[in-house]
Amino acid sequence: MEYLGIVKLKSNSFKLNKLKWQINLNLKFSNFQKIILIVSIILAIKYYNGPAENVYFKQRWLDGKTLKEASSNKLLKPWHQSLTSKNIFFHETSLIEDGIIRLNARQACAIESAALTNPNHNIFVMFASQVGFRNTSELPIIDALLSYPNINLNYLNVTKYAENTPLENWIKTDALFRSKYVAVHTADVLRLLSLFKYGGSHIDLDIVVMQSLDSQGAQNFAGAEEHDSVNNAFIHLTGESGHKIAEKLVGEIKNNFNGRDWAHNGPRALTRVLSKICGTKDVKKMTENDICENFKVLPIEKCYNITWFENRMFFEEKHLERTLDRLMDSLMVHIWNSQNAKIPLTKNDNVAYIHLARKYCPKTLKACDKF
Repeated sequence: MEYLGIVKLKSNSFKLNKLKWQINLNLKFSNFQKIILIVSIILAIKYYNGPAENVYFKQRWLDGKTLKEASSNKLLKPWHQSLTSKNIFFHETSLIEDGIIRLNARQACAIESAALTNPNHNIFVMFASQVGFRNTSELPIIDALLSYPNINLNYLNVTKYAENTPLENWIKTDALFRSKYVAVHTADVLRLLSLFKYGGSHIDLDIVVMQSLDSQGAQNFAGAEEHDSVNNAFIHLTGESGHKIAEKLVGEIKNNFNGRDWAHNGPRALTRVLSKICGTKDVKKMTENDICENFKVLPIEKCYNITWFENRMFFEEKHLERTLDRLMDSLMVHIWNSQNAKIPLTKNDNVAYIHLARKYCPKTLKACDKF
């Protein structure tokens, strides 16, 4: 017997006044299959909650104390208007519901180190939440950062930030806001959008910059973490060639985003794209040979000479000399904060991280008792 099932479902939840699901099936069904079909539709109705909202904008602030939105910052020029693109981006994607601007000491150290070693670059610290100065107490860390003339603090609306980019419609599917790792994956997306729109560098908030980025003498580069991985904790893309690479990276997010895998949209996405550009999956070959068109893959010792599983070397006195020796020629160092955020430090501890802080983020160190 031929069964034709036409089901139309309407939902008014989450402002969806005319959501219609129509299933046209011109197939032969057994009674069991009909039951399965009906149950599936009932479950879909029960558990479909409409598109996920922008989780960072559940609370909107209109009290005049909010940071300026990124789009209003006149220092941000479209990539084609500033081919040198001396921009350095940091993205803070924690969900900050009280609207109070805050950064911890290690985050501030990352930002200050970039400003200190790159005084000719504009530093943009972008908050995904609508934060501002709503705290009546003192903010010594923020004051320390704002003493640098090249540091800018802004907030952005993730959905709006994607407008006029290849991710404009993708953002509206809400795959990002339904991610199992929203903060991590939002940071993965925002760094690529910033580089696509403006060019420059993205740096994670658990990196200490030790040299000027200009010292590399290359338009586009990132660092190898392992022999099969290029990490996206730091990426530098400028000029037309950098924009083309950024476009490929954005396309990788659009076509292959996975909200269930922590690293899929970050270092693995960058490695996948570079494998195609370089014609090899062997990251060691990428670092040794000029095979990646206009992209340079820096050797492991330049950015990630202390690996994630060695991260305690930054925090234990017994490893002090060995750690500093291994970092002698590094452009920057990744602290791997996700592995050690709960390890307490004071400004007087005789460990490698505090030694780095004394040299590369002295104002932050002075403003904080604990790290």
